[in-house]
Amino acid sequence: MQSDSIKSHRLRKFLVTVTGLTLLMVSCSSEQNAKVETKVEEKKMTESHTNHLINENSPYLLSHAHNPVDWYPWGEEALAKAKAENKPIFLSIGYAACHWCHVMERESFENDSIAAMLNANFVSIKVDREQRPDLDEIYMTFTTSLSGSGGWPMSVFLTPDLKPFFAGTYFPPDDKYGRPGFKKVLHEIDSLFKENPEQVYESADQIFEHVNQILSRDLPETMLIPKMIDSAAKALLNTTDPVYGGIGNAPKFPHAVELSLMLRHYRTTGEMAYLDAVEKALTKMARGGIFDQVGGGFARYSTDRQWLVPHFEKMLYDNALLVKTYAEAWQMTRKEEYRTVVMRTLDFILNEMTDKSGGFYSALDADSEGEEGKFYVWTKKEIDSILPQNQQVFCDYFNVTDGGNFEGRNILNVSDAAERIKASSGISDFDNFIKRSLEVLYQARAERERPLTDDKILTSWNGLALSAFCKGYQITGKERYLNAAIANAEFVKEKLFAEGTLTHSYREGKRSTGEFLEDYGYYINGLLDLYETDADNNSRWLSFADELARKAIELFQDSTGTFYLREADQPDLIVRPKSETDGALPAPGSLMISACLKLNQLTEDSLFYDAADKGLKALSGLMLNAPANMASGLAALEYFISPKVEIVIVGTGGDRDKMIEHAYRYYLPNRLLAVSSIDNDKSSPLFAERSGENGRAVAYVCRNSICSLPVSDIGSFKQQLTELR
Repeated sequence: MQSDSIKSHRLRKFLVTVTGLTLLMVSCSSEQNAKVETKVEEKKMTESHTNHLINENSPYLLSHAHNPVDWYPWGEEALAKAKAENKPIFLSIGYAACHWCHVMERESFENDSIAAMLNANFVSIKVDREQRPDLDEIYMTFTTSLSGSGGWPMSVFLTPDLKPFFAGTYFPPDDKYGRPGFKKVLHEIDSLFKENPEQVYESADQIFEHVNQILSRDLPETMLIPKMIDSAAKALLNTTDPVYGGIGNAPKFPHAVELSLMLRHYRTTGEMAYLDAVEKALTKMARGGIFDQVGGGFARYSTDRQWLVPHFEKMLYDNALLVKTYAEAWQMTRKEEYRTVVMRTLDFILNEMTDKSGGFYSALDADSEGEEGKFYVWTKKEIDSILPQNQQVFCDYFNVTDGGNFEGRNILNVSDAAERIKASSGISDFDNFIKRSLEVLYQARAERERPLTDDKILTSWNGLALSAFCKGYQITGKERYLNAAIANAEFVKEKLFAEGTLTHSYREGKRSTGEFLEDYGYYINGLLDLYETDADNNSRWLSFADELARKAIELFQDSTGTFYLREADQPDLIVRPKSETDGALPAPGSLMISACLKLNQLTEDSLFYDAADKGLKALSGLMLNAPANMASGLAALEYFISPKVEIVIVGTGGDRDKMIEHAYRYYLPNRLLAVSSIDNDKSSPLFAERSGENGRAVAYVCRNSICSLPVSDIGSFKQQLTELR
């Protein structure tokens, strides 16, 4: 029997030998981005062509609606056309904020001769990866299996029965950099499909069999033990950058979920190396160019080790996940810099990524005026002319020079000499000077041409943002964050949960179809955070979370405990996709497990415990053998096996509000906070036989179901919390 590596080698050799092509990996990658210098003349969009994308509701798809390529959205019409005409499918997957997606569009998809080749010989389908994460997961798995890496734009060639036989990412239009051009790719694949279709189908079948074996292979279950968490934390610690912080080398991604796991492990073990690694990463990111020093919020990743030069796109999910990690770090250390980052990031989302409906937009593009990052960078001359005073102090503080640090311009980043500059500046209220100066630059920047906003609303990413706004309110007490969280939950409940179906994507009143695990897993967690944050309406959010979780278990979990991305038997999917390891986003099934564990505590319903228990056992082989890629699953495991803290506050008056505020201030990752204004509240068993006392709220603090004496004064409550740390 052939080994997987031998079979994989032969499949790749077949593709290269027959087509004479090599796979290209220049892309907007989730893990890497090969920076290639290309100068593409900007071609203005015309409306001389209109294709089948014109009625879609994704900004990414709509941006291609006037390409001369006869694009179709993924759906019955396109798939039937490929079968009826016996043509291969060219599947192009990308997203609105992807720089190299824009490059390939300008170079190839707006090129009349390339469009003619595609229209004559292929059925061309364009997919927004953010609207169809299931298709992205399936075909990215094939792409990486064939080539060893992947990214966007993803370019996959399929047989009419949807099996891939060739895959790559970005292709230049003509041969360049020693790589074949897209014209050559199309010519070779067209010739191959017409002259030797049997070989194409045979190859596609072999590829499908090989990859499907990988996808369906489950590692044996093993015991759920703390050693798994320790192994993962050690593996992550060994990959951290001791100088500039963060995990790995350039290009460097934030890895918020992994940093949160190391913070948890520091609390468990007391080993300072974990806290030091987390703090170094968070501090360097906050002071680097990856953080927008003027407008707040984080870019997707840094192209260098130092966190200086970002890939300038801003994604909702990155910012949401980082808010949570910075909030946890503030709870652990009380360092005000971390809380400031939380506020500036949430304010960025409110200012630039929030719809009047209460939904949060998906992303801001990296490009404006045809250049990546142009909106965000400055010349020293500009800053000198805009700021009213002390320009040189400001420039020294943010490393602004005449020569610049990015193509002759400056990406603002806080100098290593910041404290010395502050001390020697002679400015009495230095922090306020910096704040006011940044506000002046923000107003000046607002006059520039803005990057494209991808204004579709994704329920899953909104769930992450809902959690972020809850965490922001908890550590700052700023009502605007709570109000944003409530508005978002009301919007999703009233507009996106239509006829018992949770909508994945929404834009301008149009909903997508199909149900996705990530929407349920992420949004249920957000609702449970809102349960702990909106004390006066929490039963409403618990009821909604309970309803969604029951449906998610029914739709997505099988008898083995595995959570799949889609419900079974989808006619347009060649496999049932699952995503059990973390990537740019946490694994949806792992967040679903975390939600089930909390719901079991709140409801005492064994349905949720059983789903979580089976889910963790299904992941146990991966957690044992690939722990560094399982941070969100291991966080759920840590919650499952570690002592749990329940804080129940019942009644009104007295020190109720102070007790809630202090419950938020402590880093207790396995904490559950339940608040009720009425005695013996029936919304949760946690309130049974618990009541206030003589017009004063009473707090009940329990650890692993062992409770301290009820207290009604803030001093005693704070003492009990201190003992839990």
